[in-house]
Amino acid sequence: MDIHIVSPNDYGQIHRLRDYCFPNKYSGARREDFHYWIEQSTTLGAYDDEKIVGQLLILPLNITVHGVSFKMGGIGFVATYPEYRQQGIIKRLMTEALKKMRDNGQTISVLAPFSVSFYRYFGWELFFEKLHYTIPQTMFPSLGKQVDDMKRMSFEWLDPVLFQMIKDFHNAQAIIRNGGMVRDDGWWKRLERRSPDSHFAAYFQGSNIEGYIRYTIRDGTFTIQDFIVANLLAEQAMWRYMTSHAASVSSITGVTSNHYPFGFYFKEPQFKREVIQDVMIRVVDVYAFMQQYPWKDIQETLTIRIEDPFCLWNEHIYQINKNGQVAIIETSSVSDKHMLTLPINLFSAMMAGYLSVKETVVYANQPTVEKVIEQWEWAIPTEKPAFYEYF
Repeated sequence: MDIHIVSPNDYGQIHRLRDYCFPNKYSGARREDFHYWIEQSTTLGAYDDEKIVGQLLILPLNITVHGVSFKMGGIGFVATYPEYRQQGIIKRLMTEALKKMRDNGQTISVLAPFSVSFYRYFGWELFFEKLHYTIPQTMFPSLGKQVDDMKRMSFEWLDPVLFQMIKDFHNAQAIIRNGGMVRDDGWWKRLERRSPDSHFAAYFQGSNIEGYIRYTIRDGTFTIQDFIVANLLAEQAMWRYMTSHAASVSSITGVTSNHYPFGFYFKEPQFKREVIQDVMIRVVDVYAFMQQYPWKDIQETLTIRIEDPFCLWNEHIYQINKNGQVAIIETSSVSDKHMLTLPINLFSAMMAGYLSVKETVVYANQPTVEKVIEQWEWAIPTEKPAFYEYF
C-alpha cells in the first residue's frame, strides 16, 4: 500500500470512491464543485497497485484566531472501500496529511468528524457548539414597524455591485471574529453550486452595508444560511425583513453559536433549540502557530510542554517571553507544576478560545500551581470561537 498525492489521471477514481462511500452520489453542479476541490486541494490517495482504495482531501482554507488569519487545512472526504477497512489505511492517510499540512504552512486544521473519539485520537478537538433553532410562525419576533434600507438579490439574479459589497463585508467581519473564515471567489462559487437557489438581503446604513443574510425558502421554511451583522440595529432589521415573509412561510430555521444569547430580546424566546458539536480543530505546527498567536498580556515567561505522538515535531518544551517571542528549549529548570503540560488536542481547544485555561488543566489532569494558571489566563484572549463553514 502506497500513500501519495493523486495524479490528475486518477481523479475519476476519487469520484467513484466518494460516490460509493457517502450517502448521495454527486451529479451536475455538485460533481463539478467536488472536482474543482480535488484539483485545488492536496488530494491524497492510498494505492493498492494502480487502484485507489482510500482518500483524503486537504482543502486550502483559512481561519481567524483572535484577530489573526492562519492558513488552515480543511480535512474532508475521508474514505476507504469496505473491503480495505481495519487495515490502518486511514491512520496512514491522516499521518501523511499532517506532514503535508506542515509542509504547506497550514498551521491549523479543521474537520467535521463522523466520530469525535476517532479524530480526537489523532489530535483534533471540539471547539464550537452550534445552536440549531426553529422558530414557528406563531413565535416570530416582533421588532416594531419601520422602513429599513434593504437590498435584495439571488445567485440566479445577481447584482454584481451588491454582491461585491456583500463579499467585502463578509471578509471584513470574518477577520475580526474568532473562528471566521475569509471567503475567496472559489468558496463563493462553491456555495452557489451547492445552493443555487439562495437569496441575499443586505441592510444598509447610508452607503455602507451593516449586515446581510443568505437564505432559501422551500416548502414554507425560511432557512438562514449566512447571518452576518455588524451591530444590533442591523440584526433587528434582518429579523424585520425575515418576519415580513410570514404570509408565505411557516417557520424560520438557522444556526448560531451556543454562547451567544440568541433571542434574548425577543418577546417569546422559548422556541426549539438543539446544540450540535460537529466541528473539530487541531494545531499542526505548534511553534509556527505560537509565533503568530496574538498574545494578550504576558507578565512572566510562560513555559509549556506539548504531547503530540502523531506530530513529533511538536513534542517540545516551549517558552514564551514577555514580548511574545517563542523559543524551544531542550531542558527546563521549571518544575512540572510550574508549567503547563498538555496533549495537542487540549492545547488546540484552549488556544482557540473554546476551553478556559482552568478547564484545560482539569481535563489534562496535570497538577499545576494556581499562579501559573493565572499567568496563562492573562496571556490568552477569551473570545469564544464560532465556525460556520462546512466542507
